[in-house]
Amino acid sequence: MIYSYYKLIYFLPISLVTGPFLPDLIIVICSLLFLFDSFRLKLFKYYNNNFFKVFLSFFIILNLSTLFSENFSLFKYSIGYIRYGLFSIFLFYVLKNIENSKLFLSYSIIFTFVLLLFDGYFQFIFNKNIFLFELQKYRENLFYVTSFFNEEKKLGGFLAKMFPLFIFSIFFFRERLKNIKLEIIGSFAVLLIFLLIILTTERVSIFFISILISIVFFKSNILFKPKILFLSISFFSIIILFYFQPEILNKIKSVLYSTGLVHPGYSDEGKILGEYDEGKFIFSKYHHLQIITSINLFLESPLFGVGPKNFKNVVLTGWHPHNYSFQILAEIGIFGFIIFVSTFFFLLFKFFKIFFNFNNRETNNELNIYLVAGFLLNLFPIPSGDFFNNWVNILIYFPVGYYLYLNEK
Repeated sequence: MIYSYYKLIYFLPISLVTGPFLPDLIIVICSLLFLFDSFRLKLFKYYNNNFFKVFLSFFIILNLSTLFSENFSLFKYSIGYIRYGLFSIFLFYVLKNIENSKLFLSYSIIFTFVLLLFDGYFQFIFNKNIFLFELQKYRENLFYVTSFFNEEKKLGGFLAKMFPLFIFSIFFFRERLKNIKLEIIGSFAVLLIFLLIILTTERVSIFFISILISIVFFKSNILFKPKILFLSISFFSIIILFYFQPEILNKIKSVLYSTGLVHPGYSDEGKILGEYDEGKFIFSKYHHLQIITSINLFLESPLFGVGPKNFKNVVLTGWHPHNYSFQILAEIGIFGFIIFVSTFFFLLFKFFKIFFNFNNRETNNELNIYLVAGFLLNLFPIPSGDFFNNWVNILIYFPVGYYLYLNEK
């Protein structure tokens, strides 16, 4: 029966570009059918790993949080959360057992990246993408690229969070297509991805991709060779971009103003330039207040929080705290937060273990460091989306199947 539905995963990368409905539908169908097949075919050994044990613990706490919140409508979120863990195991099974699944999934990922790169630069050059979605505008002389996401600022997040899987696909193609210089093509593709993410002006995504590309640059035995040449090309490309688009650089630098670390100065009327707030803040005044609100909610319900996705029902100043760490603290409580933080430090330990014992002749070793770095950055306590948003969760859990494939025997 698995062979009748596993091909749905090949449509997952491109479906993520369409919005949350189609990718979530794929996740639900695959996870439910695989759960049925797990019992029918006795595939329980695939669940016997640390990931699923931790995930199951988090899932139980999630539902206890809903139970104690007395808002039973939240069960539609907490019970449905099981689909992400099931899908991760399903993808692990497919990659391990179905021939050519890695090849066709790599085709799908690379096709999606190429399509977004083409459409993103097309939108930047011609002010409209191929579907006539207009280049978005903050203010005069400050535009940002969104491609198929139209008015939603998701392009940078998608490219940055899917980047480790893009690298995996490049490596897999290199093994299959030895006559094609994928090292050079892949290196230039990475540079184009980086520049396009800058054009989205999504500062968290720029931070995210900068860290990942730095790791690729210093650790890859395949990409960015010769390194001096690609470093020079990258440096001059960024300089040229900021020269012709100085407002984008100012937008990136604005994080220093919003935190209060750098003062933008005063106008002739004595007002702060750029309408920034006076004082020192965690990321910005808005994020700062959301964090304080989250801590106060946690203190009111320390064990199980106010319930998943219940922040918006308790607080009138936002839908969620825009920070995964504090959202889990406020909504799930101390037990969920302990799992979240423990996972982060486990990944941090694993990252440094791989980093300092790195053998760039082992492809699995190299791919592992990119996947672990991606997980770490996803959990890093910086501004983020809604942790329980389905689109966000798919991007978080999609790489888990690859990680299990590389590490579980």
